Amino acid sequence: MKPYTTVLLLGLLAPCCFAKPQRLNAPAQEVSYCELVKTPMSFSGKRIRVRAIYKYGFEIQRLEQPTCCPNAAKIWVEIHSGLEGNSLKLFRKFPKGMGLALATFVGTFESGGPYGDGGYRLKFSVDQIEKLEATAKPSPSREPAWVPKNCEASNAAPSKSGASAVSHEAQHANQSDQSFNPGYTYDASP
Repeated sequence: MKPYTTVLLLGLLAPCCFAKPQRLNAPAQEVSYCELVKTPMSFSGKRIRVRAIYKYGFEIQRLEQPTCCPNAAKIWVEIHSGLEGNSLKLFRKFPKGMGLALATFVGTFESGGPYGDGGYRLKFSVDQIEKLEATAKPSPSREPAWVPKNCEASNAAPSKSGASAVSHEAQHANQSDQSFNPGYTYDASP
């Protein structure tokens, strides 16, 4: 009787232990960035579609608000290495090394954290990129026009007087990598 009990237990436990929370083919719920950071628990564990600015570079990979939101949190991002088709084609248009990309992303959202370097309470695992609106390399002297300015974020580090967060991070990158070219490039047509 003991082998039958073991087989029965394995049969009952296997579906719950190996089930994925969201399937890649599951329909995504469209949500604005502001709504997502305002009520993150409402979307935790769900497959969503969101338009956001993807900022990445040395120790940074996060989503930020594409328009000003009150108390907008930043979201840690993990982009699946298995991107294919149009998503991969769009991803290859992102600036190399560090940059900004205004795009529509699809994936699974999680809240609770800590994620990334421990400073993020929200995480978005991207498995699709649907639309790329603009890209840019960071510049210490100016930001692209499509990056919101003077937005107050609840968890943003205070910037230096007169400097934006993008400028501050680009300057930080310049200090650690003297070969970085601070020249501004902007391409609004993907």
